[in-house]
Amino acid sequence: MERLKSILADKVLDLSSGNGEEVKTKIEKIQRFRDFANALKSFMIKYPAIEDELISMVESGDFDTKVASSRVDTIIRLADTERAQAGKFTPQIVEPTSAENQLPLDQNEESAIEDNYINPDDIPMEIYEGEEEALVQTEDVDFEEIESISEEVEKGYVPFEDVKSEEHVDIDGSRESEEDDTLDISEEEKAAKRKQTIRRVLQIVGIILAVIALIFIIKFIMTHWQTVLIVLGIVVALGILIFWLKRKR
Repeated sequence: MERLKSILADKVLDLSSGNGEEVKTKIEKIQRFRDFANALKSFMIKYPAIEDELISMVESGDFDTKVASSRVDTIIRLADTERAQAGKFTPQIVEPTSAENQLPLDQNEESAIEDNYINPDDIPMEIYEGEEEALVQTEDVDFEEIESISEEVEKGYVPFEDVKSEEHVDIDGSRESEEDDTLDISEEEKAAKRKQTIRRVLQIVGIILAVIALIFIIKFIMTHWQTVLIVLGIVVALGILIFWLKRKR
């Protein structure tokens, strides 16, 4: 960290001699970079490669904190993976057994080998004489297979093809009957649906005609209300006269 601070201080001194906006912007970038480096002080102790990478950036004149943060992330990730791999492949040291423990084992193995050793002269010759295997001719096998097949046919054996064809015929017949039933049901349903639709259409048309007639009647009454009242009065008078005459008779 001290090396990085000294290099940054030298850069600031070199730029402070000049004037202008570019110099100010560069100094601001260096100060931001220095703050970023101070924040990573604890990481630099754990990962020394971070300080080397930041020093190389300062020497090349790159003070971009985004680039520096991405490089720091890669360094930390690589270091962690290397440590994990090193922890996985740590060799296990096996302590060698002492020569005192090995000696009795070797003696026991030698005694076991001596006990299991068999002299070939002690083996009787009868064991080597194997029994002659019964030879079976291919002709006899074929003949037996033919006989078994003929017996199965005589007993009423039915070939697989015939059984399959009969099952296929039964399945086809059942499918055809089911299709006929579904067709009859579908035709009845279609006829019922048609009747319902016709009835609904007629009801809707009747409602529309009644509404139109009411509209025309209301318009006629509003425009010719005087004549309507006169006609109603005449009709009422005639009704009263007829009723009075009938009652008088």
